[in-house]
Amino acid sequence: MSNLRERRRLQTAQDIQRATLELINEKGVDNVTTLDISHHLGISQRTFFNYYPNKEAALMGPEMHIPTEMIDRFITCDGEYTDCLREFMQAHVLLIEPNRSELLVILKVAETHPRMSQIRLEKMVRMRDELSSILSKKWPLSSALSMNILSDILLSSCWSGIELWLYTDISLKEAFHKSWSSLKVVSTFLAPKNG
Repeated sequence: MSNLRERRRLQTAQDIQRATLELINEKGVDNVTTLDISHHLGISQRTFFNYYPNKEAALMGPEMHIPTEMIDRFITCDGEYTDCLREFMQAHVLLIEPNRSELLVILKVAETHPRMSQIRLEKMVRMRDELSSILSKKWPLSSALSMNILSDILLSSCWSGIELWLYTDISLKEAFHKSWSSLKVVSTFLAPKNG
């Protein structure tokens, strides 16, 4: 029952985001209110505020957590740690594939609205914290600082791949592989040289 309720709540949150994206894309962010969004979707403003505090948060959409089965698969992975990490991050990145057009609108709005940039930054910090917590379960003897730094590096690399996908004609999977290959090259700059 709880899972059904959660799915319905997520569906409503996504419906509100889609309506927000549609209106903002059509009229511009400054010309859209939470009342406009509520009317467009046929819900009350109270319902809107049960999901989002403002239109900017609605534009960013619901918090998307890494699925439990994906986390479990990563934590129990007994292959090379770099392979386990690559497979986990690739699966994480590929979750956004259906949201290309939404991401493009969000980024366009974020360029000109500082409040959007702030909300996006806060969301990225929460993503970093979630990823860091997962990495700490995989490598419990590592320090929290090390896991935070690794999380920042991984998310930055993934975002570079996502941007490549958004603004070129290559697939998201190919863009991820390019960014991961570049990450491997960059990591050699920190490795000690022999001799």
